[in-house]
Amino acid sequence: MPTSASTSGTRQEPTFPDLPSLGNYTETSDTDATTMCNTASASTSASTGLTSTCAPPGRVTPFTLAQQAKLPAHKKYRITGRIGHYLVKSLRPYSTVEDPYFRALMNELNPRYDPPNRACIAERVIPEMYNANLQSLKDELKKVDHAALTGDGWTSRTADHYLTLTAHYIDSDWDLKVKVLQTLKAEVSQTGDNIAAEIEQCMNEFGLAGKVEVMTTDNARAMLNAISKAGIGLSLGCFAHTLNLSLQKVMAIPAVQNMVGIMRPAITYFKNSYMGKIVFKEKQVALDRPRHSLLLDCKTRWNSSYVMVSRFLEQYPAVVASTLDDRIKTNHNFKKLQRCQDEDITRMEGFARVMLLPFQITEAMSAERRPTSGQVLPMLEKLRKHLSTNDGDTAFTMKIKKVIWDDLKTRYQDLDVRNFFEEACALDPRFKSMELVTEDVWERLSDAIKAATEKEVQIKKEPEEVANQAGPSQESVEEDTTPAKRRKLSAMQELFKDEDEVVITHMEPALPVRVRIEREMEKYKRLPKLPSTDDIVAFWRSKQDELPLLTRHARKYLIVPGTSVPSERVFSTAGDIVKAERASLDPKNVNMLLFLKKNT
Repeated sequence: MPTSASTSGTRQEPTFPDLPSLGNYTETSDTDATTMCNTASASTSASTGLTSTCAPPGRVTPFTLAQQAKLPAHKKYRITGRIGHYLVKSLRPYSTVEDPYFRALMNELNPRYDPPNRACIAERVIPEMYNANLQSLKDELKKVDHAALTGDGWTSRTADHYLTLTAHYIDSDWDLKVKVLQTLKAEVSQTGDNIAAEIEQCMNEFGLAGKVEVMTTDNARAMLNAISKAGIGLSLGCFAHTLNLSLQKVMAIPAVQNMVGIMRPAITYFKNSYMGKIVFKEKQVALDRPRHSLLLDCKTRWNSSYVMVSRFLEQYPAVVASTLDDRIKTNHNFKKLQRCQDEDITRMEGFARVMLLPFQITEAMSAERRPTSGQVLPMLEKLRKHLSTNDGDTAFTMKIKKVIWDDLKTRYQDLDVRNFFEEACALDPRFKSMELVTEDVWERLSDAIKAATEKEVQIKKEPEEVANQAGPSQESVEEDTTPAKRRKLSAMQELFKDEDEVVITHMEPALPVRVRIEREMEKYKRLPKLPSTDDIVAFWRSKQDELPLLTRHARKYLIVPGTSVPSERVFSTAGDIVKAERASLDPKNVNMLLFLKKNT
């Protein structure tokens, strides 16, 4: 099973680590089996004198030989590995291997293969797969200089609290990797100190101590405190979560609550009534409306309210026509809808218009699997312009805009966080030309690159200085007193000796680091801006030789996500793994299954 997957999206055939012996097997070669079959099939009937290929019951036949021949051990290991991979990736319970229909299928495919039982899967197969992939990931992380983390807590059906940590890094092939590290069950109260200890333990186990400078998480106070105490320099609040907090305040506006209260009862009726569904579909056809179902919102998710309102407006003629159909009896669910005025429809349209851009930004940031930290400030700037009032705004839409921006503008005011996002934006070739990337940003980047470069040079010099401090040996001192022998020049060197001396004399000295940085920055600024759909990791990969100092520094920003969605994606997977019938799953197995599901 591959232990690392490229983010390019190419699907690769999985391979599997060698599993421990699952029994005593004796390999039988195909040649031996064929010889045995031919010998057995050559029996002659005494009564007919004909050679028979189907001997009487109880005697050895080609069929019984095929049944009895044992499967080679390496083949059995591969099949067992495939079964383990199937259980992990399709979120099947271990008991699947004991299902009679599954075993019948295995027997039909290969009668010589005896599938493992549930205990073998739980105690040997899955742990072996986990350990092999875990060690491979640790080996890969040893080669990484910089990594970023995302982390979030979630609660299982049995009210157990877990913390999942995910690593983000760029490997030696310049592939951006996202790997789930650990899912830890909280055994103590999740205070800042306790969470910090869990984060430190995870970083130490995976060899990431000293390599993580930034961690992105939700805006929980305990988590933010834990990041600082764990020795991680900078904590970033999830942009999608931050935006959600601001937009949730819109749903508390009385006029918005009245607006959604008009449509919720009617939508509920048409989703639950059999006759209502039939009539609604007929009206859609008659009025040439898109064949879309009505959607009901989740009160804790503002984006679901936006989708509900948009779909209701799209289907409004069909909804009204359906409520007037004789086959649908007068229903209390329609009272508010029947009193709906043009002003109410105008409010719905205004709500949908204002909330469209925040919805698009949330979708884009949540779906994005490429670096997103450089997008945060450009998206905030788009929101600022979108939420500014204009002549076409009603009092209702002006209220919505004000509520959102009054909360949103107070976010990301921490100086270190703001500086990081500005620098990430500058090193994102899609947004480097924006007005928010000022000369101060370029100067900060120049200083940071110079300091990092000088630090690297110093680290390389230290081993040499330590060696020199030991002093020369007696032998080397004696050797130094003897005159050095002049190295004999080749015929070509003798021929062009004078010309070579001129070249050496006129060689340009190495440029100071500051000058090299400034030249690279000027060259980078002159490059054309990339379209928003382009891959910026691929861009910097292609600039390693042309802009070596900038490229090395850009890696630190490319690995940092602007949202904690990579960790939150684990929630849905965890919900499938720790579902009702498996609610008592051991935390150790939860960790292994999530690790294998996400990383293989």
